[in-house]
This record gives sequence, structure tokens and C-alpha cells, in this order.
Amino acid sequence: MSFVRTMLRQLLRHRPLLLLFAIGLLLEVAYAVAAPLSLKYLVDEAFTPKNAEAFYLILAVLLGGGLLSIAAGTSGDYALSKLSGRIIEQLRTDLYVHVQKQSLPFFQRYRVGDLVSRFSSDMASIERVVSFAFPFFLKETLSVLLGLIMLFMLEWKLTLVMLAGSVLLFAGPKLLQSRAESANLSYKEAQERFSNLIDETVKGHKTVKAYHRQSLLLERARRQIQTLLSLGLRMHWTNSLLERLPLTVLLVLNGVMIGFGGYLIFQDSLTIGGFMAFFTLFMATGQAASNLTMFIPSLIDSGISFRRIGEVLSHSPDVPEADSPAELTPLADGIRLRDVTFGYTEDSDQLREISLDIPAGSYAAFVGPSGSGKSTALQLLARFYDPREGAVTFDGLDLREVSEASLRMHSAIVTQDSFLFNTTIRDNLLFGSVDAEESDMIEAARLAMIHDSIAGWPEGYDTPVHNEGASLSGGQRQRISIARALLKRPSLLLLDEVTSALDPATEADLNRSLLQLRGNRTLVSVTHRLASVVHADRIFVFRDGRIAESGPHEELLRQGGLYREMWDKQHGFALSQDGLHASVDEGRLAQLPFFGGIEPERLHDVAGLFATETFKEGDAAVKEGDPGDKFYIIVRGKFEITKQTPEQGELRVAVLQDGDHFGEIALLKDIPRTATVRALVPSVIISMRREAFLALTTQYPSILEAVEHTLRQRQ
Repeated sequence: MSFVRTMLRQLLRHRPLLLLFAIGLLLEVAYAVAAPLSLKYLVDEAFTPKNAEAFYLILAVLLGGGLLSIAAGTSGDYALSKLSGRIIEQLRTDLYVHVQKQSLPFFQRYRVGDLVSRFSSDMASIERVVSFAFPFFLKETLSVLLGLIMLFMLEWKLTLVMLAGSVLLFAGPKLLQSRAESANLSYKEAQERFSNLIDETVKGHKTVKAYHRQSLLLERARRQIQTLLSLGLRMHWTNSLLERLPLTVLLVLNGVMIGFGGYLIFQDSLTIGGFMAFFTLFMATGQAASNLTMFIPSLIDSGISFRRIGEVLSHSPDVPEADSPAELTPLADGIRLRDVTFGYTEDSDQLREISLDIPAGSYAAFVGPSGSGKSTALQLLARFYDPREGAVTFDGLDLREVSEASLRMHSAIVTQDSFLFNTTIRDNLLFGSVDAEESDMIEAARLAMIHDSIAGWPEGYDTPVHNEGASLSGGQRQRISIARALLKRPSLLLLDEVTSALDPATEADLNRSLLQLRGNRTLVSVTHRLASVVHADRIFVFRDGRIAESGPHEELLRQGGLYREMWDKQHGFALSQDGLHASVDEGRLAQLPFFGGIEPERLHDVAGLFATETFKEGDAAVKEGDPGDKFYIIVRGKFEITKQTPEQGELRVAVLQDGDHFGEIALLKDIPRTATVRALVPSVIISMRREAFLALTTQYPSILEAVEHTLRQRQ
């Protein structure tokens, strides 16, 4: 995008204001340039011959012109204020609207700090230019042009000499321009990185405090602040040179003008009044030319800011709206994926030739191991992405050909990342249904099992939400998000791990509430917890981007495939209703490879060694480098495994869920942990200490032999 072309296009959209500003500017500059010419006539026609009549005439012209100049300048300032305000308003609106139109890949490319810096510092830079620098630049340019005309009229030989020397006014800035642009760009990028660090620090303050890593972030901040200092010094030094060089050249030119002007007076080629007028006019014109060069840093800064904003504005949505989109009606037939292949990047596919049908009014579930593609399929149904091959249809209409507004009207999605706005509970619930009645809102909250909690708060539904929902528990945020979606009464409800942060009792109650919607709503649920989808009409089991099997719960169990394997892994545990106490039976322990073949009686004793541990979101079960003294089995929850790498810092290497285990090497070998395991949602695990296990093996040596044999096979 061209800064000048865009500015002109914006200016021409407000022609009356532009005309008023141009007339005011022209009259103001004309008077400022013509006023020094009065010195020639005052000296040569009034003072020297002592002509009072000429003096009064010249004085009247000066006073009248001054009043006209003041009126013109005031009118021009008024027009400029409205003109610049409307241009910036339009530019801000265009940027905000354009960002809202973007799809998910855009927000993966641009972080919060990246966008905030464009709306704040970059937009402020452009505002300074539009409201001050650009008009002043026009004024000074006009002053230079009219001044040169008058100077040529006064004494063309002296003007040519001055004009030749004035080339130096612009030569220096031209040589420094690329260096100044580079310095300004580097400084803005450093500001952007620092904004991202501040955003992470504020949003992750609980995690930072929990791990006591304030010193680590402080060190990062100090490095970035030091970088800002050095880049800022470089930028300001370069900008000061751009401003200083023209002033130096102007001083030299003044000396040349006085010398050559004196020579012309002695040669009777120039009158004293003419020289005084020339000198005054040249000083004014030279100052205007110098001001032009002094504004070069501002223009460079705004040009870079405009390029950065233009970069965002030129980003086309990855999920574009059709030219003549069709309007959807409530789902009547069903939704389908037809031979869908999709990948987040060109060189990888998360889904491969997926085909499935979900009839209207049915309840479908997507299950599978982590990374199997089930959540990706749900995002295609929500049209957060478009498939690379194949199509997603809603009552036979390809979603690429339908109106996004109508799709959002008839569908709703709830994800495990429950986002709430910093307003009241009521406003959050009504966010997608502003015309809903109070009774409808309360009914949706009841279905989502959150009404009783809200009613028990002092301010009820007017309770304020702080820090994007951080003032509430994860389970409360999820249930409010579910209620918000239910209040829309969508014909298609998409759920992505929406019960991950709920206790067992609340999850069971919520699942029963959702089942009541079957028939009136089409439900598609993504979950790793198979117990919550046993009543689904059809379960689609994903593996490696394909559908491995599908069918009702009982049929899938009979098939004995991946679903049966996942089901067996998640069962054999007992969990109290409050989620604080868990146990495992010997049958479930027998499924672990290193306990296979051990008699059930002895495994019963092993099961008694496990203790329950609970973790909040962000808590670490183990930390890299800590002593390895426990073995863990996840009863309920979700954990990420991360490792520290020299190149990329902390890197996620795996995600573990219900039924997975970790830390088994600690049963035999006293070695430090090789990775950090951190809870992604509120979780319950059972753990066995190494000392307790070794004590048991002294009583039953066969257990030790079995475990050692299994671990040798795995190495």
C-alpha cells in the first residue's frame, strides 16, 4: 500500500473540508511570503524619501492582509482538525473490521502484542503525521515554492547562488534515509516483542508465581529493555543528524548570501531595501526548507508504521466469504464431510480423505488418541478452516458457498479454552443472544449446571468477570460458555472437550442435560473421556487423520478395535463424586506392560500402594531435573510433557490423558526426571512411591523380576 496514494484517496473522500483547508493554507502562506516584500517598498518608497502617504498605504495593506491571514489560518485549522480526525477514524475502523474478518491462521501468525502495537504506537505515529506533520509539510512546501518565485523576482542572480547551495539541504538527509528507516523499523519490532512479553507476563502470572520464575522473566525483560535502549539511541541519533545537517547548511548559506548580497549592493545591482527584503524572505524560505528536512524522520517513522498496518490490511482471510453467499436455514437434513483432506500447513495433513454423515437431530461423538484429527474435524464443521480437498456440507450446501453470518446464527461451538469478556456474567451469557429473555437465560444456565452457583453469589448474574474469566474456576468458565451457546438455541451445537475441567458429579449431570437436547438439536462432541459418549447415536473413532471405526458404543466394544483398547485403558478406576479420592483395581494394573503376568492377588497388594494426588491447571506433577521417586497413572485429566532444549527453550513433546501413565522408570532407577509433566486442566492421578514398591518386592520377588524384564524389553 502506498502511503501517499492512500492519504490522497482519504483526503478526496472529504472534498469540502479539503477545499476549505487548501484555501486557508494558500492565503496564509501567500501572506507569509509576501510580507517580507513590504520591506523593500517601506525602505525604498516610504522611509528613504520620507513618503508618509506610501507608508500608511503599505501599513494598511499589511494589517488587512494579516487579518485575512488569521481568518484563513483559523478556518484551515478547523478544517484540518475535522479532516484528520475523520481520516484516522476511518483507518482505525478499517483495521479493526479487517482484523475481525480474519480466520484462525491470521491469529496464529500475529500475536496479541503484534496487533496491539499496530493499533497503538503505529496508529499514533500515523495520527501525528496526518494531523500535524503532513499538513505542515504541505505548508512548508508551498512556502518554499512561493518564496523562490518572489526571490527570483527580487534578484535572480543571488537566488541562483542560494538555490545551488540549497542542494546540500537535501543531500545529507537523502544519504541517511535508509539508515534512519532501518533504525525506526528495528525499534518498532523491538517494541512489538516487548509488548508480547508484557502480554505473556500478565496472562501467565499464576504460572510464573507457581514456579517462582520471576527472575527468569525479569532477565528476559531486562534484555529486551536493553535492546530497546540501544535501538532507541541509534534511532534518535540518526534522526537528530537528519535534523541537524540542514540547519548547518542554512548557516553556511546565510554567510554566502550576506557576502554576495553585499557585493551586489556595492555594484549598485541591488538596493538596500531590496537586500533587506531578500534577506528576510530568504530566511523565511530557508527555514521552511529546513523544516521540510526536519520532518523527514517523522515521515520515515509514519511510512514504516503505515507499511506495518498495510501488511495487516493486505492479509486476505484464509476462509473467505463467497461473492454471492447462500443463506442457511435451521439444519433439517444433516451435515457431511465428503472426502475431506486438510492440513494446517502445505507439507502436513491432519485429516486424510475423511467422509462421514451426521443426520439432523442426532448426537455424534469424535474420539481418538491425542493428535488423531478429531478436534480438527470439528473446526472444519465450524468453518474455522476450509478443507484443502473435498467439502463440508450443511443440508447439502458447501460451507464455502454460504453466508458466514447465517452459519453462526444456526450453529454454536464451545471449546475447552473458555473465553469470557471483562464484563458481567449476564453480559457474557447474552453475548450471542442480546434479545433473549431473563427466563431463557436462567433456563440455559440451569441446563449448563451453573445457575445455582451464580444465584449464590452476592451480585448474582451481575457479578463482574475479571482477567478474561481468571476470577472464576475452570469449571465455572466452561459451564458459562456452554450456557452462552445454549441460549442461542442453535440447530447445530459443537462441543470440544467441554467437560475437561468439571468434577465427576457435575460432568455426569451436564451430560444428562445435553442428552435432553437430542432430537431438537444436532450435537457433535469431541472428547477423550469415553464414558461421556456411551449414549451417542454414532461414535467416530479417529486415528492418524482417518476414521478407524464408527458405530454405537456397544457395537464398537464388540469389534475389539481401537475404541475397545481406549475404553479398557480408561476403566478400572474408582473416583469419588468430589474427585478427591481415587483407586485402581488389579485388573487395570494387569494391563500395564510391566505388571503383565503377575498374579491378581499380588496386584491387589500393589493397588493398595497408590495414593491420590490432585492438580490444578498449570500445576506440575514432576519437574525436569527433580529426583525420580514416583510412578503415576492419570485417572482423570490432561497433562503435557515438556523438555528444555537449547534451541527452542521449553518444547512440548507429548500430551497424556485419562489412563496414561508416566514415571515407571522411577520404580527401579534413582535418576532425575528427564521432562516436566504439567496439568493442562484440573486433574486427578494416583501415584506410588519407589520406596513402597521396593518394600513390596522384598515380599514378592517375582514382581521385581517381572518389572525388570519388561523394562529391559522396552530399552
